[in-house]
Amino acid sequence: MVHREEVEGLVAALFVVNNGLTRAAKQRPKASELRLLQAVAMHEGSRPSELAERLGVDRSLVTRQLRDLEDEGKVAVRPDPRDGRAFVAELTERGRQELTELTEFGMRRFEAFVADWDQAEVRELTRLLWKFEHSKAAVVEKEQEQRPERGRRRSRGDNE
Repeated sequence: MVHREEVEGLVAALFVVNNGLTRAAKQRPKASELRLLQAVAMHEGSRPSELAERLGVDRSLVTRQLRDLEDEGKVAVRPDPRDGRAFVAELTERGRQELTELTEFGMRRFEAFVADWDQAEVRELTRLLWKFEHSKAAVVEKEQEQRPERGRRRSRGDNE
């Protein structure tokens, strides 16, 4: 059984790491561009609403960023074949090149962060982070299953 003190230490460490990553992302405008380029690359032909959901941000932010990336020639935007009123995004060759360069920059940074670690330490942290993510996802899924449906109105038959 894990003691509360250990969980408090874990939470404190996660907050410090998360705040540092968030601060770095704000200081480097290319960080949010990288996230969107990655999402577009992984889900070619997605609508802004789908990308926003995957990234956990507002659709208007994604739409704005896609327009900027389109202006820079990194993303091609075309009408959605399923619904001509909507549009979908795809990476251009320039966008793929930018994605490669930004990814390489990020990898070099993270390599510097763990440069004095043993390989076993990196593998162990990776294993534990994935374990934490899976545990967190399982708890969230269980909580969602236990929640009553939102917005569902009771019909007359429900009371009988």
